Amino acid sequence: MPNPVELSPGIDIRTDKVVVIMQDRPVVGMSAWLVDALAAAEAEDLGVQLVTPSTTRLTFAVRSLLFIGRDSRWVVTEPDGEGAYDGLGGSKLKWDGQMFAAVAAGEQDKVDMSPTFVAVDLELPFQLLVTARVRYQALESTVVGKAAEQLLKDLTGDEPSGWGTAEPVTQPWNVAQLTAYCRRRAPKPTWLAVVGGKDGLRATGSVEIHRRPAGLEEVITLTVATPDGLPSPDEVQEIGAKLANSFTLVSFFAQGARGTTDTNAMPHWVGVPAPMAMAVGNDAVRGDGLAKAMDVTGIADITPVKIGPSGSPAVWYPIGDGKSQLDWNIYSALLGRLVPPGQPTTQRISE
Repeated sequence: MPNPVELSPGIDIRTDKVVVIMQDRPVVGMSAWLVDALAAAEAEDLGVQLVTPSTTRLTFAVRSLLFIGRDSRWVVTEPDGEGAYDGLGGSKLKWDGQMFAAVAAGEQDKVDMSPTFVAVDLELPFQLLVTARVRYQALESTVVGKAAEQLLKDLTGDEPSGWGTAEPVTQPWNVAQLTAYCRRRAPKPTWLAVVGGKDGLRATGSVEIHRRPAGLEEVITLTVATPDGLPSPDEVQEIGAKLANSFTLVSFFAQGARGTTDTNAMPHWVGVPAPMAMAVGNDAVRGDGLAKAMDVTGIADITPVKIGPSGSPAVWYPIGDGKSQLDWNIYSALLGRLVPPGQPTTQRISE
């Protein structure tokens, strides 16, 4: 159980809307105190606002997990000390008595942007962003973490080096110990940080284990620094196909992005990720769903491919090379075909 907000050591200010955490360090990771602060805020339905100088970087776990709640922001102070801005979106911010909120630019539906956020001219290498979901049977003998282990090895050439309940990770990689920890927490979900990589292919991310009616679901979210360039679409497909052959694949999504070689996020404009490929798992395309999943007539440049076991295949959709923003149009058209308006994304295509 997390501490109450008033006793959480990482929280500096609490209002009726948010908790404010102030940090002045080169890198902010998902430390134990930050995990506690996030859990305490969620328990009271409060947003989280992290305040840092413009020289601070965030780990991938903090960047992807801390700011998903309502009114949650990365608040970055301007170098001259005059004002602040959103480290993820660039809008100027001001304290309104309850939280840091965007400053209006004087025009309807527009906000004022920080020149510090947009003026940095960076030639950054690429990163590969991957989110994958697999499902296991809920058995006493089930070992979780194996999908993350395979995915990291395929992406970087080496098994994960460690895992932990916070950053920096403290445990050497061991799926038996990881499984034992998740089993002790069941049926509550478990979030874990993972790291790995070699030869410049640094990888950081998370593994989440959830108990679902259909079994245990492992959600793997990774960013991999690829200083020599993104893998080819065929290479990414091979990695996805291998995952589908080894596990019950629920979904897969890969993107290309610009970023640092240490995978940490900077409070500056680095561009928008671009889609590379997605896959729909074999549970979603059983029966008539397979024919529907393979029929993408009219969507340019999409040729679906069956991956995984021949008796229960998943469907792979190559979208682009991870470098073109125009490929989001293809992705949107594809989702519109696979998930009609009003239908939840978790519903089977055959239904």
